[in-house]
Parts: sequence; C-alpha cells; structure tokens
Amino acid sequence: MYQTSPPEQQVQFYNIWAEKYEKEIATVKYRAPRFAAEALALVYPKERDNALVLDVACGTGMVAEQLQILGFKNFHGIDGSEAMLKVADSKSLYQSLKKCLIVPDKPLPVSSDTYDLVIVVGALSSGLLSPDVLPELLRVTKPGAYLCLTAKKDGSNYMQQLLASMEELENKGLWTKVVEQQIDHWQIVLLKPELGSGYTAGLVTIYRKTNQ
Repeated sequence: MYQTSPPEQQVQFYNIWAEKYEKEIATVKYRAPRFAAEALALVYPKERDNALVLDVACGTGMVAEQLQILGFKNFHGIDGSEAMLKVADSKSLYQSLKKCLIVPDKPLPVSSDTYDLVIVVGALSSGLLSPDVLPELLRVTKPGAYLCLTAKKDGSNYMQQLLASMEELENKGLWTKVVEQQIDHWQIVLLKPELGSGYTAGLVTIYRKTNQ
C-alpha cells in the first residue's frame, strides 16, 4: 500500500509555499489545470453553469480559474493548507472552501452523490494523496457524473499503483473511463547537471461514475 508523507508535514510545507506557489510553478511551465480543462471541454455537457464542482486539493484556485473559462460557475474547494485556501478565497471563485486533510479511511465532509464534477489536479503524486482516496472521491460524485484526475508520468511506483487502483475500480463496474490523454510537455524537470532540463509527460483521465 502506498504511504504518503505525514499530513501535518505536507500542510506545513504548503502553508510556507502558498504566497510564492503560482509564481514558482510557472517557472517550470506547470499547466496541468489548463490541460485538465481542455480535456473536460471535449466531453462535458454544455449545461456547465448549473454543475456543482468539487475541487479536491484545490490549492490556490488555479483549477477553478480554468474551469470558469469553460462556463462552470459553482465551485466547492477542499485543501489541507489554510494558507493555500486563503489565496484561493481571494479570487472570489468558490462558494465554499473547507480545510480538510484528504487521507485514506477518513470520509470527506460531504454527503454522498453530491457533485456533478469532482476534479483532482496535481495532488495525485508521490508524497501527496494516496491512491486509496479514489473510492471516497467516487462516493461524493453523483451517479452518471464525471471525475477528472491528472498525474505526472514519472515512472514511479506511485504511478503504477494509481493506474492499478483506477483499473480496479473500473473492473468492479464503479466507473467507466471516457478520456485518457497523455501530455508530453507536462512540465519542465531538472535532469543530470550535464543534461540540463527536459520535459516530463503527464496524464489526464476522465471517468464517469456508473449508475449502480
């Protein structure tokens, strides 16, 4: 089973990073929120203005900014970092923001079958969210509604476990994959000193919860 860093350690790190977060990730051309939004634009119904979106590990609100461009208007965000939530709140995009540690075996503070779209961008990564949180994300999604998940393809054990967890839920008939899109230029990564830097790939997947 995948083990994350201690949640308190993660929160402390992001609380310190919050004010500089967007500026610093721009230097590595991190554009996962935009990639996710572009993938959703191809599959999501046109009735976006009434859709209720749960932005999981919402950070500073970059995902909501991109989804608003598509016509989404109703956002709820959850994140473990109070400082990141403060930045997100300053953008006046969310109707609800909750501080919540997103860990396995701890229910989200949300009723079942609530959201028309659940989205996780950036947090499905080694040291952050465990793949074991996926069933809980499914629980709060309405039957027939969508889940959009992104991950950096770094060849790690985490990525293998995440893909295996996704496949397991599909084999159980709990959701159906509707999009799997690889992005070659996901973000810049530092290589060996003699090689400089290069791009790592990333993955956008969109699932639809079954009506079971």
